Amino acid sequence: MSKRKWSVAEGTCSEAFSWPVEHLGSDEHGIWLGSRRGSPVRQPDGRRVEPQEHDGVWLVAEGAWWVPAFWFTAATDLTIDICTPPRLDDAVWSFVDLELDLFRSADGRAGIVDQDEFDELALSGHLTDRQVANATETAWSLLPDVEAKAEPFGDTARTWLRALRS
Repeated sequence: MSKRKWSVAEGTCSEAFSWPVEHLGSDEHGIWLGSRRGSPVRQPDGRRVEPQEHDGVWLVAEGAWWVPAFWFTAATDLTIDICTPPRLDDAVWSFVDLELDLFRSADGRAGIVDQDEFDELALSGHLTDRQVANATETAWSLLPDVEAKAEPFGDTARTWLRALRS
């Protein structure tokens, strides 16, 4: 499997986090990427590197304003970054993180978090009105599917996580 570097950018379009991932494959939902526990995660300051706590898989769906990370740990099933549509340049995936996030805990609770960070970013002038509207609409439209574990937010990711671990 080829190694790719996943870059996450914040509203100012500067790098926030980056870590190596494996391209696991594709299906009707998009491109699946994986990273193993212990993988080096470069922190936003660009100097600190910390090990990834758990195995995880990410889904990149073409044109989507979201990127889910599936963990399936004792605490967290998944987190979803609301972001600009991801793009691939020279084997590096990137997107602009719009701060608004969704989560689903292992006990099935789901919700939208970081509304205050999103509001602050929206007021800062770093986002266009279109980005603000798309982010808000995307988060609220995804929440029922996350709560219902509708695909691709259900068991499909477990198959890709098993592929990463094999």
